[in-house]
Amino acid sequence: MQDAAVTEQMRLDYNADIQGVIDATYYNAEILFQDNYTATMANLDNAVDNLVAATAVLMEVQAVANMAANADTVQEQMAFQTILSNNDMTISAADVSSYNSALGAVQTYARDAGAFLAASRNANMTGSVDNYAANTGASLYGATVAYSATADIMAVSMGQTYSIGLQGLLGANAVTLADVYAAGYGS
Repeated sequence: MQDAAVTEQMRLDYNADIQGVIDATYYNAEILFQDNYTATMANLDNAVDNLVAATAVLMEVQAVANMAANADTVQEQMAFQTILSNNDMTISAADVSSYNSALGAVQTYARDAGAFLAASRNANMTGSVDNYAANTGASLYGATVAYSATADIMAVSMGQTYSIGLQGLLGANAVTLADVYAAGYGS
């Protein structure tokens, strides 16, 4: 029966383990920024698909221009006229809007993916966010992150109460497009 007794050391070890779980950080700024990079890359994939589809519609312009350039004789010009009469080769305002929107989305998502990747690799930035979360008792799990390229500000919001904005920390940690794709998204 003596072996079944709880010793003082066992109690201390147990309580230390409990405190270890309480004090542990399971989700930190590096993971937060990496998760945002991954989500932004998924959005970038969709934006590229949309851009390819919108570009295909606008490729009719090139086809029409080639046909017009090659219509040298009267017969070719009349054949070209017939093609245009029988096939709608016009481009709508919606086509242009879809293309421009997709192009803007690719630009935004590529820029933001690079910013989130750079932030995840920036020890000053992740340390500042982790310290702020620890000092305020806020959890980074479920936090939102936004990047403003014009002001070079990374804003992290933890619920409705706590937020931190970090400006000018990414300049020295810029990543290239090759870095963004080499980071392992989708592999």
